[in-house]
Amino acid sequence: MTVTEQPVLVASRKVRAALDSLLEPDAKEWAKAAVASIPLVPTPVDRQPSAYVRASWSERPRGAVSEIAVSTLTNARALAVRLEWEAPRPSRRISDYNVYADACAVLFARDGRLLEHETMGSPGHPVEGWHWRAGTDEAFVINATGLGTATRVKAHSVCASSRWSEGRWQVVLARPLEADGVPLAKRKKVPVAFAVWTGVAGERAGLKSYSPQAHELQVGQ
Repeated sequence: MTVTEQPVLVASRKVRAALDSLLEPDAKEWAKAAVASIPLVPTPVDRQPSAYVRASWSERPRGAVSEIAVSTLTNARALAVRLEWEAPRPSRRISDYNVYADACAVLFARDGRLLEHETMGSPGHPVEGWHWRAGTDEAFVINATGLGTATRVKAHSVCASSRWSEGRWQVVLARPLEADGVPLAKRKKVPVAFAVWTGVAGERAGLKSYSPQAHELQVGQ
C-alpha cells in the first residue's frame, strides 16, 4: 500500500498543568490540544531482518491500524504526546508465548534534525523511540542506527499511561524537556514518526502499522 501525504505539523500547546495531570489520557487539558490525523501503512515485509518472518508473512495481512490521532501538550518542564487509535479487540498483555500485546511508539531523530525512519536510522543519523506496550505503563526507550540494531536505553526519563474505552486506546508518552535524549527545546521543531502494533493480528517487532512520511512536532511556545 502506498500513501501520498504532506508532512503534518503537530503543534504542542503550552498549558499550566502538572505532568501527573497531563499523563491522564482523559484529562481536561487534552480538550485544548489540536489533533493531527496521521495515516499509517503496513511495514513492507521485505524490510524484515528475519528470513523466516519474510517468508511466513509474505501473504498475511499486516498493518491493522490505518490512522492514528496525535495530540501534544507542553507545560513549563515537560512534553506530553497522546496517541489514540481504534482497537475494537484490545490485546491487553502478553499471556503466552504466541500472544502479543497492543503497543505504540513515537520515533524521533536522535539529533533533532534528520529522521531516517524507513531504515530505523543510520550510523550518521540515529533514531530514538519512545515505546508503550499494553500490560504496563512503564515506557521503554530504544536507540537505533539501522534495521535490526535497536537497543534499549537502560536509564531514561520517559513515562507513560494508557486508557482503553469504547473501542479505542489512548496512550500518553511524556518526558522532561531538559532530560537526556532527543533535544526538546521550547519552540523547536523535531522530526517524528509513529507506529502501532495490533496484538490480535500477531504484530510484533518490525511487523506493525507506521507513518511512511516523517512529520514535525513543535514543542510549546
